[in-house]
Amino acid sequence: MLYERHHLDLLKSRMAEPRRRMQIIMGPRQVGKSTLVGQYTEGIDIPFDFIAADGVNREDTTWIPARWQEARMKMDLHSEQERILIIDEVQKIRTWSEQVKKEWDRDTREKRNLKVILLGSSRVLLQKGLEESLEGRFESIKMGYWEWHEMRDAFGFTMQQYIYFGGFPGLAPDIKDEDRWRDLMEDTIISPILTRDILEIDEIRNPALLRQVFELACIESALELSLTKMQGTMNSGTVPTIKSYLEALDKTMLVKPLQKYSPSPVKEKNSIPKMQVYCSAFRNRYGTFTFEEAMTNATEWGHQVESAVGAHLANRSLLDGFELLYWRNDKKKECDYILKKGQALVAIEVKSSSADNTDGFEKFKELYAEHITSAFIVGPEGLPLEDFFSIDLKTLFRKRQEIQPHIAVIPNF
Repeated sequence: MLYERHHLDLLKSRMAEPRRRMQIIMGPRQVGKSTLVGQYTEGIDIPFDFIAADGVNREDTTWIPARWQEARMKMDLHSEQERILIIDEVQKIRTWSEQVKKEWDRDTREKRNLKVILLGSSRVLLQKGLEESLEGRFESIKMGYWEWHEMRDAFGFTMQQYIYFGGFPGLAPDIKDEDRWRDLMEDTIISPILTRDILEIDEIRNPALLRQVFELACIESALELSLTKMQGTMNSGTVPTIKSYLEALDKTMLVKPLQKYSPSPVKEKNSIPKMQVYCSAFRNRYGTFTFEEAMTNATEWGHQVESAVGAHLANRSLLDGFELLYWRNDKKKECDYILKKGQALVAIEVKSSSADNTDGFEKFKELYAEHITSAFIVGPEGLPLEDFFSIDLKTLFRKRQEIQPHIAVIPNF
């Protein structure tokens, strides 16, 4: 039996309601969007059509209306009171949102009970279309990379395996053969995003440079890396081009360049970024340590843990709606991760051993205490990784006395 993510219950409950809004399921490649819909349709008696826009001409303005009309004809032919139309990778068609709006509004006027589910792997193209044309006509279900408890429960992952291999369910059976796993990461996930998905969002004049930027950012995950240094390392491109390519990688949930927290938005925007992968698998596709080598090298494993914690936070930042930053002062004292929502701040420090310095973490708490709703250390003498990956991060932005009991082990400050 396939593992059921919590999104399935949400989709079931929404689709059981009277037709009011279409459902938009969005998330990166290979996280189970199509599987989710398949699990939903297996358990219903309502007739449905599942079609995919992969391979359709991006400029085609007739494909969506034609498929929609076919669904209407089936309803009329079989005297159906209800039907579901599911379109996968809908953002592949350039004017998808305008076409969907026109067909949805027609059904609304005609009081036709044709419910709609749309799936897409580009959150930027989807969001742009939703904001431009479909206001008030949809609600979204956001799916991110699989989390620790999901990979554990579905595939028996240990914490160490999750930290290294990350959350791609389709590749879970392949981690015992790391060469094969890396090849599959490249062929089924990375290459399609770099050579197709990103090109749908931005004009990329130098695809080879885009790949270089991606690979370097993955290798340097959880580390500061100036754009000037990136340019020097690659000996190619301009700083503005590299910056624009990093933004494209962020849009497709590959790499997030974290800005340094500052009360001044200008300083924050112009800071040296800290590279952060959205999923540990990206870092280790290009890393020089095998899984066994990484686990037995204390320094490398410390980097692995910090990057994995950051990947979890980056993934959740899109799902939970907070900003993810880091902090460093002029004396090079650093706090690993800062979560920001409105004026509320959460400070997180990652330690791989009890000997690690926490001066930056303490300094940040001292400077910004009035805005901090929660601050804690992940690792030895702090919050165990198992507990950290189980926290509902949204609760951390509540007032201190309202933080849930299961994270009471967080050090007081």
